[in-house]
Amino acid sequence: MSEDSIEINNEEFKYSIAQQKEIFVVSFVGILNGRAAKKIEECLGRLQESQCRLLVLNFREATHIEPTAYRHLVQLQHSIRKNEGSILRLCGFNPTWKSLLTDNGIIRGNELSDNIRAALSELTRLR
Repeated sequence: MSEDSIEINNEEFKYSIAQQKEIFVVSFVGILNGRAAKKIEECLGRLQESQCRLLVLNFREATHIEPTAYRHLVQLQHSIRKNEGSILRLCGFNPTWKSLLTDNGIIRGNELSDNIRAALSELTRLR
Protein backbone atom coordinates (compact mmCIF):
# COMPACT_ATOMS: atom_id res chain seq x y z
CA MET A 1 0.00 0.00 0.00
CA SER A 2 1.26 3.46 -0.81
CA GLU A 3 0.13 6.94 0.09
CA ASP A 4 0.65 10.40 -1.34
CA SER A 5 -0.68 13.66 0.01
CA ILE A 6 -1.04 17.37 -0.58
CA GLU A 7 -2.20 19.93 1.98
CA ILE A 8 -5.20 21.98 0.93
CA ASN A 9 -6.58 24.78 3.12
CA ASN A 10 -5.18 23.23 6.29
CA GLU A 11 -6.72 19.91 5.35
CA GLU A 12 -4.65 17.34 3.60
CA PHE A 13 -5.80 15.55 0.44
CA LYS A 14 -4.42 12.03 0.28
CA TYR A 15 -5.00 8.86 -1.58
CA SER A 16 -3.84 5.35 -0.90
CA ILE A 17 -3.78 2.36 -3.19
CA ALA A 18 -4.21 -1.14 -1.82
CA GLN A 19 -4.17 -4.35 -3.81
CA GLN A 20 -5.85 -7.62 -2.96
CA LYS A 21 -5.07 -10.14 -5.68
CA GLU A 22 -6.30 -8.52 -8.92
CA ILE A 23 -8.55 -5.96 -7.19
CA PHE A 24 -7.22 -2.48 -6.51
CA VAL A 25 -8.80 -0.13 -3.97
CA VAL A 26 -8.09 3.60 -4.11
CA SER A 27 -9.16 5.48 -0.99
CA PHE A 28 -9.46 9.26 -1.06
CA VAL A 29 -9.06 11.29 2.14
CA GLY A 30 -9.72 15.00 2.67
CA ILE A 31 -10.97 17.70 0.32
CA LEU A 32 -11.16 16.96 -3.39
CA ASN A 33 -10.97 20.20 -5.32
CA GLY A 34 -9.14 21.65 -8.31
CA ARG A 35 -5.92 21.89 -6.32
CA ALA A 36 -5.99 18.12 -5.82
CA ALA A 37 -5.81 17.57 -9.60
CA LYS A 38 -2.09 16.76 -9.65
CA LYS A 39 -2.53 14.03 -7.06
CA ILE A 40 -5.54 12.61 -8.89
CA GLU A 41 -3.49 12.51 -12.12
CA GLU A 42 -0.60 10.91 -10.25
CA CYS A 43 -2.98 8.30 -8.87
CA LEU A 44 -4.23 7.54 -12.38
CA GLY A 45 -0.66 7.16 -13.63
CA ARG A 46 0.11 4.64 -10.92
CA LEU A 47 -3.05 2.69 -11.72
CA GLN A 48 -2.20 2.63 -15.43
CA GLU A 49 1.30 1.36 -14.66
CA SER A 50 -0.19 -1.48 -12.62
CA GLN A 51 -2.54 -2.42 -15.47
CA CYS A 52 -5.34 -3.07 -12.99
CA ARG A 53 -8.70 -4.16 -14.38
CA LEU A 54 -10.84 -4.41 -11.23
CA LEU A 55 -10.98 -1.19 -9.26
CA VAL A 56 -12.83 0.38 -6.34
CA LEU A 57 -12.74 4.13 -5.74
CA ASN A 58 -13.56 4.64 -2.05
CA PHE A 59 -14.73 8.11 -0.99
CA ARG A 60 -15.61 7.26 2.61
CA GLU A 61 -12.89 9.51 4.08
CA ALA A 62 -13.35 12.35 1.59
CA THR A 63 -14.53 15.30 3.64
CA HIS A 64 -15.71 17.44 0.73
CA ILE A 65 -15.94 17.22 -3.04
CA GLU A 66 -15.92 20.63 -4.70
CA PRO A 67 -17.17 21.32 -8.23
CA THR A 68 -13.60 22.22 -9.23
CA ALA A 69 -12.73 18.52 -8.86
CA TYR A 70 -15.59 17.19 -11.00
CA ARG A 71 -13.69 17.30 -14.28
CA HIS A 72 -10.76 15.42 -12.74
CA LEU A 73 -13.02 12.75 -11.27
CA VAL A 74 -14.75 12.28 -14.64
CA GLN A 75 -11.36 11.98 -16.38
CA LEU A 76 -10.15 9.45 -13.81
CA GLN A 77 -13.21 7.27 -14.31
CA HIS A 78 -13.10 7.62 -18.10
CA SER A 79 -9.44 6.59 -18.21
CA ILE A 80 -10.20 3.51 -16.12
CA ARG A 81 -13.28 2.50 -18.13
CA LYS A 82 -11.55 2.76 -21.51
CA ASN A 83 -9.24 -0.14 -20.63
CA GLU A 84 -10.72 -3.30 -22.08
CA GLY A 85 -12.10 -5.59 -19.41
CA SER A 86 -11.98 -2.98 -16.65
CA ILE A 87 -14.72 -2.93 -14.06
CA LEU A 88 -15.15 0.06 -11.77
CA ARG A 89 -17.07 0.43 -8.53
CA LEU A 90 -17.45 3.58 -6.42
CA CYS A 91 -18.42 3.65 -2.76
CA GLY A 92 -18.35 5.71 0.40
CA PHE A 93 -20.45 8.67 -0.74
CA ASN A 94 -22.81 10.33 1.70
CA PRO A 95 -26.39 10.47 0.35
CA THR A 96 -26.17 14.15 -0.61
CA TRP A 97 -23.00 13.69 -2.65
CA LYS A 98 -24.33 10.51 -4.22
CA SER A 99 -27.44 12.34 -5.49
CA LEU A 100 -25.58 15.47 -6.56
CA LEU A 101 -22.80 13.64 -8.40
CA THR A 102 -25.20 11.21 -10.08
CA ASP A 103 -27.63 13.97 -11.11
CA ASN A 104 -24.76 15.99 -12.62
CA GLY A 105 -23.35 13.00 -14.53
CA ILE A 106 -20.10 12.93 -12.54
CA ILE A 107 -20.64 9.33 -11.44
CA ARG A 108 -22.78 6.52 -12.84
CA GLY A 109 -25.47 4.99 -10.68
CA ASN A 110 -24.79 1.49 -12.01
CA GLU A 111 -21.21 1.67 -10.69
CA LEU A 112 -22.19 2.63 -7.13
CA SER A 113 -21.89 0.23 -4.22
CA ASP A 114 -23.17 0.84 -0.71
CA ASN A 115 -19.79 0.26 0.93
CA ILE A 116 -16.34 -1.19 0.37
CA ARG A 117 -17.42 -4.71 1.33
CA ALA A 118 -20.26 -4.66 -1.21
CA ALA A 119 -17.95 -3.23 -3.90
CA LEU A 120 -15.37 -5.98 -3.35
CA SER A 121 -18.06 -8.65 -3.37
CA GLU A 122 -19.49 -7.34 -6.65
CA LEU A 123 -16.07 -7.24 -8.31
CA THR A 124 -15.29 -10.75 -7.12
CA ARG A 125 -18.53 -12.01 -8.71
CA LEU A 126 -17.98 -10.10 -11.97
CA ARG A 127 -14.34 -10.94 -12.64
